[in-house]
This record gives sequence, structure tokens and C-alpha cells, in this order.
Amino acid sequence: MLRDSRQVLALLACAGILNAIIAQLNHALAPLALTISSPGLLIAFAALRLPAKTGLAVVLCSGLWLDATAPTPFGRQAALLGLAFGLLHNIARRLPREDALVGVVSALFTNLALFVLLAVMDLGVLPDSGAGALRLLADLIVSQVFTTLAGPWFLALQNGLLSFAGTPPHKGPRPV
Repeated sequence: MLRDSRQVLALLACAGILNAIIAQLNHALAPLALTISSPGLLIAFAALRLPAKTGLAVVLCSGLWLDATAPTPFGRQAALLGLAFGLLHNIARRLPREDALVGVVSALFTNLALFVLLAVMDLGVLPDSGAGALRLLADLIVSQVFTTLAGPWFLALQNGLLSFAGTPPHKGPRPV
């Protein structure tokens, strides 16, 4: 129980660091009308390397954190992140989970799926759907480039902070 709590707190600290970096980048990109979104990075490590209960707690808390700053109904991103976590967690037993490349590719596909799903949900409320679709495409490209570049660093940060907290993820088969 204590190990799970320390893992959750350590990974939430990592999520806070990532959210702060993304907020600063979005502030810098505001004159260009671009926005970075990378929820796939918040899900990949937890889904690939942690037990279901601990990983889901991390992902849901991270999703609620994203919901707190989003102009969307509260809980929507948390629910979608939880769903994506469940799907990736079930697929993860067939993957070499400790490989950084697998983590980054998983984050990219998760990010793409969540981005498209959120875009489809929000596209109808835009006043000009055509211009909105082009902006969303530009945001997707910038988000995927950021996820690709920051992914290895963020996965290493999560692994390192878990080791620093004295609760490194298990090697070999993942505990259920």
C-alpha cells in the first residue's frame, strides 16, 4: 500500500513537471496560434510498467489535473485517459514494456487517438469547422513532434523519480 502511494505521488510530480513545461511552451506558441497537447506521455509509462490499480490512479489524477485547466466539462479528459490506459494496459503484455522506443511509440499512438477523439467531440461547436480542422491538424503535428522529442526524457524522468522514491517499477512480468 505504501509502495503504491509513493509510486502515485512520484508519477504525479512528473505529470506536474510535464504540465508546467507544456503550459510554458503553449504560452510561447500563443502568437502562432498553436497548442501542444501530450496526454499520451501521461499514460504510456503507467500503462506499460505499473500494476493496473496504481497506473489507473496516476492516469485518473493526471486527467483530473488536465480537466481543471480545460474549458471542457470536468471529468471528460480523465474518463478518456482512463479508457486509453485500460486499452494500452491490456495490449502491454504483448510488448517489450521496458524499451524506451516502445514507450514513445505507445505515447504517440495514444496521443493521436485521444487528439482525434477530442477533436471530433469539439469540432461541431466551432463557428468555422473548416478553419478549425486546419488548426487542429497543425496542433496535432506540433503535439506529435513534441511527444517524439520529449518522450524519451519524460519516460526516463518517471523511471528515475520512481527509483529515487525507492519504488522502481518491477522488471519482467508486470504484477496485476
